[in-house]
Amino acid sequence: MAADEALSPRRYHIRPAEEKDIPRIVELAVELVLESRSPYREGVSDEQIQEFRRRNFDHLPTVLELPEGGLFVAVDEEDRHIGHILLLGNQTDSVTEARQAWVYDVSVQKDWWGRGVGRKLMERGEEFARHLGLEYIGLGVTSANQRAVEFYEDQEYHIERVQMVKKLV
Repeated sequence: MAADEALSPRRYHIRPAEEKDIPRIVELAVELVLESRSPYREGVSDEQIQEFRRRNFDHLPTVLELPEGGLFVAVDEEDRHIGHILLLGNQTDSVTEARQAWVYDVSVQKDWWGRGVGRKLMERGEEFARHLGLEYIGLGVTSANQRAVEFYEDQEYHIERVQMVKKLV
């Protein structure tokens, strides 16, 4: 038995998202966006961050229609949403111009953390990118979100560039 299975006797599977999944995808993404809050962006309330995240997900119905749009959900045995991955396969690297997929969001309900759901979602995203004939997949993660940084490093993602910020007084 794999370690993930030992942690969670609850079963789940990953499937392509449907229109009916969008409200729960948005709800979970908005809930978890605060995990990625930067300590260098002072003066922005949690509510403002969450509202921006909600507006940022207004395009999800369109993603479902795009052949290069990857939106997958992890659901339990009763088809309840436990996580999702959103990626687009029509992105271009800003330095090499290489075509690549870009992961825009991976969210998993906290009570499912550590049970392999995030890893399986990432594997499904990578499978989708390979199906599109892509050689690379990228993502961004807030450096202060050490749990996420370690998760992606465990999935063999590497730091390629560093985004820096300075607050102007």
